[in-house]
Amino acid sequence: MPKVTNPAWKTKPTWYMVASEDRSINPDQERMMAKRAKAKTVEVKSSHVAYLSHPKETAKLIEEAATSEVAQAAHSAD
Repeated sequence: MPKVTNPAWKTKPTWYMVASEDRSINPDQERMMAKRAKAKTVEVKSSHVAYLSHPKETAKLIEEAATSEVAQAAHSAD
């Protein structure tokens, strides 16, 4: 498998949903990863599978990412 030398999160717009009650991935670790990626971050009071317990918040985050000017500009550059 080839080594990743330029991960997308370093150069592409990123969105992240932190699950504040996650017991699989520490929420502090999630926040750190989101901050490192300079992600637009939302936080929900949820366990690990936040997209199932918070479908409206998940859909809103996806819609925001898909329709943002930053995402559209990045897509145009591809």
